[in-house]
Amino acid sequence: MGRTVRTFRNAVDIEEARWKEFRRTLKPPQRELLDRLFDSARKCADAGTMMATPRITEVILISSLIDLLSEIDSLRERVSDLEDRVKGIGQE
Repeated sequence: MGRTVRTFRNAVDIEEARWKEFRRTLKPPQRELLDRLFDSARKCADAGTMMATPRITEVILISSLIDLLSEIDSLRERVSDLEDRVKGIGQE
């Protein structure tokens, strides 16, 4: 017997296709950012699958926000490390 519910990844693909014309009008750097947004959603596919009746756009946006917050945390840590190095150099 076949599947009656589409997979989350398939739903992301369908939503991405829905944004095709929007993507086409963006400048290349912006297109890359939009592509990253959908890639972020795919990274959270396991969590997205757990939503009983997801509004796919909301899951895509939340997944992307999680990814962005993770990247911000990583950048903050790197900036803090660099600041500590600069302070250490100035004290020598």
